[in-house]
Amino acid sequence: MENALIQMERSARTGRECFIVIFDLDHFKTVNDRYGHLAGDKVLVEIVQRVKKSVRPYDLFGRYGGEEFIILMPDISEIDVINATERIRQDMSKTPVKFEDVAITITASFGIAHATPADDLNVATRYADDALYQAKNNGRNNVVFYENNRVGSDPE
Repeated sequence: MENALIQMERSARTGRECFIVIFDLDHFKTVNDRYGHLAGDKVLVEIVQRVKKSVRPYDLFGRYGGEEFIILMPDISEIDVINATERIRQDMSKTPVKFEDVAITITASFGIAHATPADDLNVATRYADDALYQAKNNGRNNVVFYENNRVGSDPE
């Protein structure tokens, strides 16, 4: 958490924006129920590997809980964070995870919010989580941006 606060403060000092991205694997319980927990574990490991390849070296990425993950993206514009998140979403869904003789298609829902020192990290995370739940309510497998106390897929 300390690294996240440092990144947020550094972004504020340099005049660059910083964002929290939270994502949740869609219908992950179905993977465990249908293919077993070993398949679920394989999916989690592979998704982590894919995301690590997609984020920048100074982005902070980790598991938030269960099948939820969080990324702090400093020094990036609003449009670039949306595009980067969309690329991660597309990459995740385009290549199934192979487990034994099964190809498991995985999609995810994403929520994005500004992370500024004016809002503490918990507030920014709550906003990103609100956007994530809107993404799920919008049918899953999409990206929603939270801005000015509202959520929507278009940041404008």
